[in-house]
Amino acid sequence: MYFRRALKLNKNYLSAWTLMGHEYIEMKNTPAAVDAYRRAIDINPCDYRAWYGLGQAYEMMGMPFYALHYFRKSVFLQPNDSRLWISMAHCYETDQLRMLEEAIKCYRRAANCNDREAIALHQLAKLQYELGRPEEAAFYYKKDLERIFSLTILREF
Repeated sequence: MYFRRALKLNKNYLSAWTLMGHEYIEMKNTPAAVDAYRRAIDINPCDYRAWYGLGQAYEMMGMPFYALHYFRKSVFLQPNDSRLWISMAHCYETDQLRMLEEAIKCYRRAANCNDREAIALHQLAKLQYELGRPEEAAFYYKKDLERIFSLTILREF
């Protein structure tokens, strides 16, 4: 309701369209989310959040090819955001695509982009193990354990 009020005052209010899209995603109303994100992109084609939102919406609808298109746009605009790389990797991992080597590339990029949730290292280890590469899997599991250990040490001080 408040976003609609804001848009009555200024129908080109980019943040209102993007945030409204996020809210529609939370409410599982993907058609409305897609519409809101598309309007945001019409206003500013360089808004990576709207491209990312479109990727999420299409991923929710089980359309990973479309989702990848939009995630690629978002990562082009914001290449140092690990969340975007992780989302793209998840699409590559879907049963429809099963492009695990591409997923690994995305997870590596995410790990190099300061993945604060530490999703990338664990997923890299899991995928390497799944592909029959125990040495690489052990390498990523070890890195993940080192990260956890360093966080534990920091918390104690």
